[in-house]
Amino acid sequence: MKEPGKIRSEPRGQTPPLVHLASLGCAKNLVDSERILGRLAAAGAVVGAPASEADIILVNTCGFIDAARRESVETILRLAAHKRSGRCRALIVMGCLAQRSAAELQRALPEVDGVFGLGREEDILAACGLRAHVGIEAGRFLLTPRHTAYLRIADGCSNRCAYCAIPLIRGPFRSRPSAEVLGEAQALLRGGARELNLIGQDTTLYGADLPGEMRTDGLLRRVAALPRARWVRLLYTHPAHWSEALIETFRIVPSLCPYVDLPLQHLNDAILRRMGRRVTQAQILGLIARLRERIPGVAIRTALIAGFPGETPTQFREMLRLVGELRFDHLGVFVYSREAGTRAARMGGQVSPAVAEGRREEIMLAQQEIVFARNRALRGARVEVVIEEPAGRNLWRARSRTQAPDVDGVTYVRGKRLRAGEFRRVRVTGGNGYDLTAEG
Repeated sequence: MKEPGKIRSEPRGQTPPLVHLASLGCAKNLVDSERILGRLAAAGAVVGAPASEADIILVNTCGFIDAARRESVETILRLAAHKRSGRCRALIVMGCLAQRSAAELQRALPEVDGVFGLGREEDILAACGLRAHVGIEAGRFLLTPRHTAYLRIADGCSNRCAYCAIPLIRGPFRSRPSAEVLGEAQALLRGGARELNLIGQDTTLYGADLPGEMRTDGLLRRVAALPRARWVRLLYTHPAHWSEALIETFRIVPSLCPYVDLPLQHLNDAILRRMGRRVTQAQILGLIARLRERIPGVAIRTALIAGFPGETPTQFREMLRLVGELRFDHLGVFVYSREAGTRAARMGGQVSPAVAEGRREEIMLAQQEIVFARNRALRGARVEVVIEEPAGRNLWRARSRTQAPDVDGVTYVRGKRLRAGEFRRVRVTGGNGYDLTAEG
């Protein structure tokens, strides 16, 4: 793998096309965007152009839930305007929504010049009038700050939860060989990354599909031992697949951030069974207790679904009560989205969107009080942060080890002579909503 940022950007004998890419959805989609940009740059394109100046515009879509599909279509239509007012000669749609609904997109959006699902990099190059240069290896063109990067360790999912369309879009779970993952990790670190965020649809299942391959705990230890790896974070874990070995790895590996991303989706046993989550409320509560007992300073992030088919007011109240008792460090709530082709879409007892939205708001209000109280309690604590970017005069946006990029609050650090990518211990001075304030 070529190191990030060190890829050829000009072809010989012709004016290189200028490319703009809009990346929507999750971090896994972002990695796909970085990969195609790397391929385009290696084939001779100039990537990163403003949309108004681009010859080619790509939209990497998300098709996970209804709100994400609407955002994807709105983005396509907004960028299509540059075919009339700018120099854009090709608008190309790729990604999860393209994988799931290619025919519908082509019929509904005549402005689009090409629709390509997942794994169609060669076809996208051809649609851009480019081809891969023999002997030039393409790396990822990182869209994150230089000091942080996502490292995908697996793709697809075989859990087939009743509400989720991911297996229909990305196929069954597939681990990447550890040698390949470690090679990419080394390249990212050589390119300047100091924080690696490991991602996959279910990272706790890593290696289960590859006979003789190491599992998640072994991979984490190997990645964390690499030179220059300051922070390593594991995202997208499943509560049914945590092992004692994985908990022990979190406990003993210093560079592994004490941050557990644990999407639970619900906390009522009957709903968990209908969802097909393969875990009970008692198992969830036991796991959370073990994590907090065994991992010093652990922060737990979760995600819940409000308004799943058949969810009664009593079942919702049980989830709301447990949110208050468990006091998660970070929490997000999705309104249930009825996805075609899933088991849940065929279930009776569909909850109205208005009721589901009201339930979502109730949980978020309860969580707001928890977070604000937690932030107040941190006043005076000293924490390590990575400085991200300026946010004002002598004010910088930063993140701590328990704040993941893009999804959690941040820490605003007041201080002089700070610089992006620097790791520094700061003193927490208080909270500002979901964010922390600190002095460095």
